[in-house]
Amino acid sequence: RTTIAISCPLQTITMAFLISTLPQATRRRQRPSLSPRASASETAPTPAKVGILGASGYTGSELIRLLSTHPSASIDVLTAERSAGQTMGSVFPQYAFGRLATTLPPLVKIEQVADWGALDIVFCCLPHATTQEIIASLPLDRVRVIDLSADFRLADVDVYAEWYGGAHKAPELQGEAVYGLTELHRSAVRDARLVANPGCYPTAAQLALVPLLEAGVISAADIIIDAKSGATGAGRAAKQGTLFCEVTEGIHAYGVASHRHAPEIEQGLSKAAGEA
Repeated sequence: RTTIAISCPLQTITMAFLISTLPQATRRRQRPSLSPRASASETAPTPAKVGILGASGYTGSELIRLLSTHPSASIDVLTAERSAGQTMGSVFPQYAFGRLATTLPPLVKIEQVADWGALDIVFCCLPHATTQEIIASLPLDRVRVIDLSADFRLADVDVYAEWYGGAHKAPELQGEAVYGLTELHRSAVRDARLVANPGCYPTAAQLALVPLLEAGVISAADIIIDAKSGATGAGRAAKQGTLFCEVTEGIHAYGVASHRHAPEIEQGLSKAAGEA
């Protein structure tokens, strides 16, 4: 029996891995000549133009924090349904001050985005099931998509339907989606049009266990994953079970033997063990 204990702070680790691939999406442009001695061959990277769908949630906010310090990214589009017309600073106070207070674009509805082709990369931070139809409508021949929902993580659409309560609405895209655990699939992520960002528990579990399974050090027959997560994964909606007074200085089990990340973990570990 193999037992591991892991902690999963939202999806920050995974998003940071995916953002590390951004320089591959940048283009090169000619630097303006500042003096007669400036070399005509000098070039500077053009930041990738990024759109974030669902920017008003916790995942979208954290993604903005990471991208805002990335030299190869320019945040050009932010969408939110209920908060459309507002600024990020009015939704999250940390963005009401400093450089980002004036440089972040206003929040708009998805249908208000005029030209998807003007973007290089779109990050989808929308609820599962919502994302499928949105991504299917994007010009994937011109823009790369990184989906942070669960919609494209499972290779088998029947398994997705079983665990997420409905048929997949873009099965033709499911086949080409690349599972974006970049520590294991970096070369595939680099050239993908559609990247499925792994879940928090699957990220931590696979990074710990896949090398051991591939090396034959442990058996895949009896693995216990003892994972802990914070409350941000439950979203921003008010729920009694995630109120501060309910969760502070305590811990409780949820989704035991029925968590939706289970098939995602099994998918990765089975492949590593040579069983898939």
